[in-house]
Amino acid sequence: MNFQFNHQTRIISGAGELDNIGDHAHGLSATNALIVCDSFFKGSAVMARIQKSLSSMGIKSQEFADVQPNPRDYDCEAGAKLAEKQNVDLVIALGGGSAMDEGKAIAALVTNGGTCSDWDAKPLAQHMLPMICIPTTAGTGSEVTFCAVIDDTERHFKMAFQDEVNLIPTIALLDPELTLTLPAKATAGPGMDVMTHAIEAYTCKVHNPISDALALQAIRLVHENLVKAFKSPQDITARENMLVASSIAGMAFINANVGSVHALSETIGALHDFPHGLVNALLLVPTIEYNLDSNWERFADIAEALGVSQLDSAEETARAGVEVLRQMIRQFDLPNLKELGGLNSDEFVGISEKAMKNDLTLDNSKTMTAPAYEEIIEKAYHL
Repeated sequence: MNFQFNHQTRIISGAGELDNIGDHAHGLSATNALIVCDSFFKGSAVMARIQKSLSSMGIKSQEFADVQPNPRDYDCEAGAKLAEKQNVDLVIALGGGSAMDEGKAIAALVTNGGTCSDWDAKPLAQHMLPMICIPTTAGTGSEVTFCAVIDDTERHFKMAFQDEVNLIPTIALLDPELTLTLPAKATAGPGMDVMTHAIEAYTCKVHNPISDALALQAIRLVHENLVKAFKSPQDITARENMLVASSIAGMAFINANVGSVHALSETIGALHDFPHGLVNALLLVPTIEYNLDSNWERFADIAEALGVSQLDSAEETARAGVEVLRQMIRQFDLPNLKELGGLNSDEFVGISEKAMKNDLTLDNSKTMTAPAYEEIIEKAYHL
């Protein structure tokens, strides 16, 4: 088997690690940092801790608090202009996947120039600025991936920066204390995004032995810790395990791929501003049910990672795993696609046709069709 596995991010995990960010930035020879975040963190106690730690090492910093859910191209370009004007030499992304993706785009535009659309699906010419990612949700795994998904607001399309050498964060700082106050919906949706990353990484057509091992461990960690974190938000062990699961699932899927859940959720997300993790959670079981007979053994492996004891056949074991997932998701009391509002049934055909054109569809474990996508949407619509 020929494969390539890339991982260059230094991962630092532990409660209270946020207060050491100045040391880590100093180790990167930083003198001036741009802290990319959403408006929630502007002037917050967390921001004050970061700036205090940076200042103690003689590092200047300023906030760029213009991150929106599903980051926009124009915000990334404005952030890059500010960074250039202020001679920034380090980007710090604080928040969920949107903040980290926007931070990557800013760091890449500073060193490569141009606009976001100039680098859609193209290798970068230069390495982006050094970057520290501080995830405050356990979800996207963006802190360890060499991809950034950005909304092209003119084409209504999710474009992707992707470069395994030049677009990889320098440091991922995992501090579970930052996730203790997450509301329930910001725990469940992103947490199921981790599960989706891991399951699709394990079952897609381009998996490899290293991504397989990471994906199965991520599935185990999410199964054992997500409900705990949802029901007992102050369980710091569960919170830390979820952050770790998010990072290792990120390492898995970026070195393998994801599949039809993401192809469909990205298509829906480009048309409707729904939370990405929540949409994945709603699409996951219907998509797995479609994919099951593509590889009973792999889905049985997933079931065992979900705590299912091996049954008489791989098919029985795999089906039992689907039920575990279904019951797990029900505990989060999520709205269905219809209840999110804005998505109408007359859009299903168009969405399905667009999802078929998404490259991720090609790596799904089973050959997809537009009618199959329509059926999956229909199930998630009335979940």
